[in-house]
Amino acid sequence: MEKTTLRNMKCGIIMTVFTLMVSVVPVTAQSITEQDEEPERSRDGDEAQRRKGIEGVWLVQITPRNCTTGDPLPQGTFESIFTFHRDGTMLVSLRNNSLVLERTAAHGLWRRDRGRRHRGWSDYSFKFVHIRRNLTTGLFAGIQESGGTLILSENRDEFTTDASTIVYSVDGIPGTPSCSNSVGTRFKLEP
Repeated sequence: MEKTTLRNMKCGIIMTVFTLMVSVVPVTAQSITEQDEEPERSRDGDEAQRRKGIEGVWLVQITPRNCTTGDPLPQGTFESIFTFHRDGTMLVSLRNNSLVLERTAAHGLWRRDRGRRHRGWSDYSFKFVHIRRNLTTGLFAGIQESGGTLILSENRDEFTTDASTIVYSVDGIPGTPSCSNSVGTRFKLEP
């Protein structure tokens, strides 16, 4: 009886080890294969970026405009860099010498708006926020939220936006909205 029990235990242990080995080998092989593959962005270069829509890095020129008339205010034009991440987040870095306030880099969100006006691949919405600081006093001066719509061009290497911005005071009170339009050009690894 003891021999039978001992033999059954050995068989059980051997079967358990064999089952574990069989289940681990495919997972390990898959992991090794995935590590050896280059990400799509590296394999396909700039072409993969164009197929993805707005994901990537963009050089952007922002021109304020009169919200009522729509007339551009070219003396206030400034440069920025937008980075749209695959997960729907974005990072914006701005340079604007017309401000007396310092702004942090902006963090935000974006989404594709399917089927609104075009084919669904070209229409997007975005919104970002940054913290403002008074350069004279160094004190917190509120936050600034910007958002709007973005239309990607047919070649998917340019976009235009229609946006508005609201500055909130230290107490969270919204100020008068301002408006802008921008033009973005995709930053590419290859010329």
